Amino acid sequence: MASTYKEPSAVLKRLFLPPKDPSLTLSSDYQWLVITQEPPLPTIEQLAKPEEKLAGIRFDPALFTPSRLDYATSLVLQHMATGEQQSIELPSNSEGIRYIRFHPSKPYFVFTCKVKDETLLELYKCELIDIDGTQQWVVEKVSLGEKRRMNFVYGCAYQFTSDGEKLLVKVIPENWPVEPPKEPVSTGPAIQMVAKDARKAPGRTYQDLLKNEYDEAKLKHFLSTELLCITTSTLDVKLIQQSKGGCLIRSLQPSPCGNFVLVQLTTQFSYSVPMSRFGKDVQIWSLEEKKSSSGDQNDVVVEVASLPVDDEIPLSYDACSRHPRSFHFHPCHDHTVVYVQALDGGESLSEPFEGDRDAMYTRPLDATTMTLASPTKFAGLEWRYSDLDFCESGLGIIEEYRWKDRMERKWILETDGAKRLLWQRSWEDRYTAPGEPLTRRGARGRYFIVQP
Repeated sequence: MASTYKEPSAVLKRLFLPPKDPSLTLSSDYQWLVITQEPPLPTIEQLAKPEEKLAGIRFDPALFTPSRLDYATSLVLQHMATGEQQSIELPSNSEGIRYIRFHPSKPYFVFTCKVKDETLLELYKCELIDIDGTQQWVVEKVSLGEKRRMNFVYGCAYQFTSDGEKLLVKVIPENWPVEPPKEPVSTGPAIQMVAKDARKAPGRTYQDLLKNEYDEAKLKHFLSTELLCITTSTLDVKLIQQSKGGCLIRSLQPSPCGNFVLVQLTTQFSYSVPMSRFGKDVQIWSLEEKKSSSGDQNDVVVEVASLPVDDEIPLSYDACSRHPRSFHFHPCHDHTVVYVQALDGGESLSEPFEGDRDAMYTRPLDATTMTLASPTKFAGLEWRYSDLDFCESGLGIIEEYRWKDRMERKWILETDGAKRLLWQRSWEDRYTAPGEPLTRRGARGRYFIVQP
């Protein structure tokens, strides 16, 4: 007789399998709270699913998601002012939901639904609509096109633009092979090459690195994506032409004006570091219908930087990459790129350059000619750059750190780049920790420091 796993008694379940704390998501206007409930523990079926381990990431090759995800089985919305709750009925074929993302300014959110007994994820929207004088949340499926599947392997597959007019969705390229390439019979050794002008550096130990060209081919198969642009009001779908055919999108950031997106694309692989340190191109893509010199529509690409594999960082915690890093749009300008670069070569033992180890640069984009201005130094730091937040007025708070004695400094950053010291302290002194600035989502869909 076949044996099966036994269920504990109801008393033991209450003691050792209590319900998991619900997950909470607050709407952009702070008026609604989404409450979702997940199972207390993953099932044996989830734990037994095959997973791929490539370039330091682990994922489900059938669903194109990170390994062993939990899916919420209930969805409740609570009004923050009144406490009134509304239970939302999930789609009839739903096994659970995940990846809730709110619209920047409206009572509107999207989520992913796992289809029951299928290796398929579907996209839905939920919007607050007036029905016969009553405000109700209504769920509607968002069609991505025939046989289009979202790709969550390296982060959430979708995000709203800053103005909320568009939803950007990473999908598996059209007519993409269902199965990854088959492992070939070995025809020779795996060869690694050292780039010209490379410098010696000790290496850390990482898990699940690439080992050969076959691993590279599999990584390209699972991470290649095209980018769709969905108009949130009409749900019309169009392909962003710059991504046609598939590319290895590492990150996306829409511009504050909503017309551009800052894209980081993986271009060079390595067998000694994970994907976060692979070579990359940083580009600006236009989301508007523009014509390039070739006459093609919507394929304008502005090159920001092309960076090699970052495998030369010293082991010191005060060391960093010698290449430009931390690319993002300035939240107070329509389309200005901000980035940081080490002036001491990333070596903590080197002398600062003119008193600065790190410097922050800005490069405004001319939207008419689609060209970037030359880099302008905005601020210099004696220690390593850590973080930067802005008020809607343009005033900022920039943070730097020094690992060797666990010190941190926060500066008030004026709009002209001038700095005023806010505090300098040891981050290990938790009793006197002043906390972090309060932030709220602003008019451009970004989070800003609340300024009195």
